[in-house]
Amino acid sequence: MSVLGDPTWRRWAVRLGVAGLLALAAAAWPYRLFGGPASAQVERLGEDLVRTRGAARDRRAQIIELRREIDALKNQPGAIEDIARRELGMVMPGELVIRFEPGEPPPEATAPAAPAAAPGGAP
Repeated sequence: MSVLGDPTWRRWAVRLGVAGLLALAAAAWPYRLFGGPASAQVERLGEDLVRTRGAARDRRAQIIELRREIDALKNQPGAIEDIARRELGMVMPGELVIRFEPGEPPPEATAPAAPAAAPGGAP
């Protein structure tokens, strides 16, 4: 009697086949349940992580700058005056404020430069 005709071997082959089909179904179940490949979700989460890390880096830089400003307000007498001038536009009594608006340059600044004289005094 050959190995292929042995009922024990046949029984184990059927069991292995059923186990393989069950493993395949178990592997495909999350794909069907969550509606797509897990790689898309992993990629999306990776992008979220990059954005979150960038936002955290920006917040840390902002915290460092605010701590410097707090230190300056506590230890430097002119810091309050600087902030009042910069952020509130305040001036001391008797000061003259001159504001420069961007615009056209004066005509003499746009005129072409005169040609340079030739070396040696020759015309």
